[in-house]
Amino acid sequence: MAKGEKVVKPMIVGDIGGTNIRFAIANTDRNGLPNLEHVWSSPSKNFCAFGDALEHFLTIASPNKNPLKGVFALAGPVDKNTVKLTNNSWIVKRDDLKTRFGFERLVFINDFAAMARSIPELPSKAFKTLQTGDISCVLSANSTTAVAGAGTGLGQALLIRDKSTKWAVLPGEGGHQPYSPVNKLEKEIHKLLQHKLKYVSFEDICSGQGLENVYEALLKINGLENKTLDAKSITEEANRGSLVSIQTCEFTANTLMSFIGNAVLSSGSWHGAVLAGGVSQHLKEYLGADSALEKFKNKGKMTKRMENVPLRLLIDPTAPLIGAASSN
Repeated sequence: MAKGEKVVKPMIVGDIGGTNIRFAIANTDRNGLPNLEHVWSSPSKNFCAFGDALEHFLTIASPNKNPLKGVFALAGPVDKNTVKLTNNSWIVKRDDLKTRFGFERLVFINDFAAMARSIPELPSKAFKTLQTGDISCVLSANSTTAVAGAGTGLGQALLIRDKSTKWAVLPGEGGHQPYSPVNKLEKEIHKLLQHKLKYVSFEDICSGQGLENVYEALLKINGLENKTLDAKSITEEANRGSLVSIQTCEFTANTLMSFIGNAVLSSGSWHGAVLAGGVSQHLKEYLGADSALEKFKNKGKMTKRMENVPLRLLIDPTAPLIGAASSN
């Protein structure tokens, strides 16, 4: 090690979603960029509690000594000590974890805030371009980037860069905004979902559960026999040519593009927008279709301006871990 070089101790980072959990050991290189080691993931259903999953990971990645610092990105509203995951029964308490694992410093952040924070740290290969727009202003000073992503739920955040090129993230719960149908099919689906759910949010369409909701509604609209499929099976059936599954994926993708377009409008994120999340990645072929891009761009008097907004799809599954490591 060179004289005067800063020693950065490793930390444990985690991405705790409604369906899956990921951990890694993060180090910082000499350029200040995070490196991940021992990346591990598992369905959360394999563990009774968050602490049990963490203990299992540590026996694999750090059997001799636990890292003294942790940053965990959790899928739910974050307060100072306790997080109740929105789409998971786990309740995670900071004090309990510090006592059990000996953390000297433990940080909780919203999972989608971590997703958004990863964006400036990632290489171009971590993204798929959906609309080129005006790329000269992407991530420039005094810019905001709207970030939204479909996974188990529908997350939203705003990535902000100030004059000193420092990054900040404002997480939100925009996925729970009411869904507003426009055309005939949208109104039919909304009516069926309203009968089932009472309140229909964008998350009820643009998520894993949303795919299942839309699929069920389209079976009824098309006069087909009721059939229960999970989100993964719906996308797999679409790949095999099932027309109702293809229609489901198209409808969900178009609605997601409308949602991220609305996020650009409401936040003034003319410098760019990013879609993320596992369901978004499974829908990538539909998100790039002309009908989906029209949903993103067609915003009345703002349509011309929306055509210049760069839109990318984040395809790196380790992004929330990178964001957690960059948020400490």
